[in-house]
Amino acid sequence: MKLNNFLLAQAMAFLISVPPESKLAKLFSFCLATKTRKNFSGTEIMKLTYELMEKPSNLPYWTQDVMGLDLDYSNEEWKALGDMGVKDADEFMATLWQELEDLNF
Repeated sequence: MKLNNFLLAQAMAFLISVPPESKLAKLFSFCLATKTRKNFSGTEIMKLTYELMEKPSNLPYWTQDVMGLDLDYSNEEWKALGDMGVKDADEFMATLWQELEDLNF
């Protein structure tokens, strides 16, 4: 199997395993709602996202940074952010990490 086929199959299988009402699914929905400028590289996005993994309490700042990547805050982004229901960033991320550990993947 080609590497790209394997990576796509692995990503799809992972996403199928995520319960739709989980915090993890809501975070993914937010990520899918965001857009970037054409000159913003995947490496820069990875760095920005990895910083969230290192300091989960920065979730509110991270969401604003990600929403602003295309210099436009769309209705879809605001809706996805609201659907996440974040009241406490540390609690949200702790639940997300537990959901990730509980996945049977």
